Amino acid sequence: MGGKMGWGTPLKFVVSLLAGYLVYRQMGDPGVLAVALLQVDPLVVVGAALLYLSGQFMTAWRWSIISERVGFNAGLGAVTRFYFIGMFFNLFGPSTLGGDVVRALYLGRTDGRRAVALNTVLFDRLSGLAMLVVVVVVAIGVWGRFSLPPWLVWLTWALGLAMLVGWWLIPMIAGRLLGDTNRLRRLLEDDLAPFWFDRGLLLQAAWVSLAFHSLQVVTLYLLGTGLGLDLPLAYYFVFHPLVTILSALPVSLAGLGIREGGYVWFIVHAGVSSELGVALGLLWLIVLLASSAVGGLVFLADDSGMPALRGSEGEA
Repeated sequence: MGGKMGWGTPLKFVVSLLAGYLVYRQMGDPGVLAVALLQVDPLVVVGAALLYLSGQFMTAWRWSIISERVGFNAGLGAVTRFYFIGMFFNLFGPSTLGGDVVRALYLGRTDGRRAVALNTVLFDRLSGLAMLVVVVVVAIGVWGRFSLPPWLVWLTWALGLAMLVGWWLIPMIAGRLLGDTNRLRRLLEDDLAPFWFDRGLLLQAAWVSLAFHSLQVVTLYLLGTGLGLDLPLAYYFVFHPLVTILSALPVSLAGLGIREGGYVWFIVHAGVSSELGVALGLLWLIVLLASSAVGGLVFLADDSGMPALRGSEGEA
């Protein structure tokens, strides 16, 4: 689990720090921010955290469905435990070991197929991101673009199309470029075949993702209502997925700074003060931290021991 840190984490720290500074510069009066946060009913934040946690159970279930289709038999309880431990490491873990890697290691330890386990995590992530784009596209199609710049709408459409085409081209590209005995090609065509050819799996992953993202939007709407934001729920269905996609880019520490800056941009674009945008981002961060802390409790209660990053158990 050791090894050199490299430059990735320091650079992400710098990006998060810079983004946070830019958010601070956009904020006019810190006193307005303080008043906005103090007026929020704590029960609203608790309710939002519970809604967010219920969504995490949904995504853990999605991951268990994915892992079962490629031969893992860890069971829903164990997979949920791995998922929550990974959620903790995403925000609080050591820089050399992200949450996605941690949960892949836990799952891979059950039967030694680490490479396949890691790919279940990647598919879980990618399917979620793809459905985020679907949510935005549908929301814009139904409710309009809320005066958002046309380039942003077109970029969203292009991202969705690129993800769709790119995903279906992966097996074809592997078949053309890699030999019949190539290990990666065998992994793609044999162990991971359900990711491309199992329509039942794709549909299940899609509807769970849509339900999860809708629940997240409602959670953010609850926080916005607690702040007194007079914004329609439909607008949350447009901007929250876009901010989530932006914060998922591997350029910052767990999206810190990027996420808050995104909320400020969309809130200000809707004619609301930047202080309330910062407040919304901070409340969402509190919900994330509280949920990840629950994952930490799961990690402390787990007595199976941390899986080794390198070792003799199965695949490296």
